[in-house]
Amino acid sequence: MARIRLVTRGDDSGSSRAANQAVADAFRKGILRNTSLMVPGPAFTEAAGMLKDLKGLCVGLHGTVTDEWNESRWGPVLGAARVPTLVQADGTFFKDTRALWDRTPRPSNDEIVAELKAQLERARAAGLDPKYLDSHMGFDWFEGLREKMAAFAKAEGLLYQPPGLARLPDVRPAPADPVEGLMARLDRAEEGKTYLLVTHPAYDTEEMRRLTYGDRKPGEIARERDGDRRMLMDPRIVAYVRDLDVEPIRFTDLG
Repeated sequence: MARIRLVTRGDDSGSSRAANQAVADAFRKGILRNTSLMVPGPAFTEAAGMLKDLKGLCVGLHGTVTDEWNESRWGPVLGAARVPTLVQADGTFFKDTRALWDRTPRPSNDEIVAELKAQLERARAAGLDPKYLDSHMGFDWFEGLREKMAAFAKAEGLLYQPPGLARLPDVRPAPADPVEGLMARLDRAEEGKTYLLVTHPAYDTEEMRRLTYGDRKPGEIARERDGDRRMLMDPRIVAYVRDLDVEPIRFTDLG
């Protein structure tokens, strides 16, 4: 029995080539065991082709009804006309969940579930077999939506909000090096628990450096997400996990 189990999740595959490559490398060379796929993302086709070849990586549906990026805009798989309460005037998603919720009329939960079903069908048509469902930017706080998403996940055989997953302890002040920061948090983890680690791995490439959201400056997010990538595949963390009895696991390993 491992000292602790760690569900390692890499979000936003399908959002960019830099994210796709980081997910693939963090699985092959590191401790990543799950990736949450954004089907409406501009790099979905590439992601689907890569993920089919990564045997042993657990793929989940990163349900997407927002698009935070200033430079990379996308919209629903179903098209704006079929889900009018989810889109702006230009047919793209709102930039965050609050902006979506505050629109008039409120976003339709039925439209959200219909869009998630379309995203799942597109992933399956691309040869993937998603095993779990989560929500990009956490939109499932919308009134009455969590129950509908749970019913959708159950009907489709997807794991949704599994119980018993703890959050790794925080360390203050946090080390500047994200790898050292993760090892410090793992040092404080309680023996016998199962923890969830959510990351957004990507390489610090020209593609990522030009992407911003909110008031973030070009290059900031690229550096942060490259830190997440290193946190999942740096030789120090690989050695730590091996030598200190931490077991990286898939959602499907939860039982």
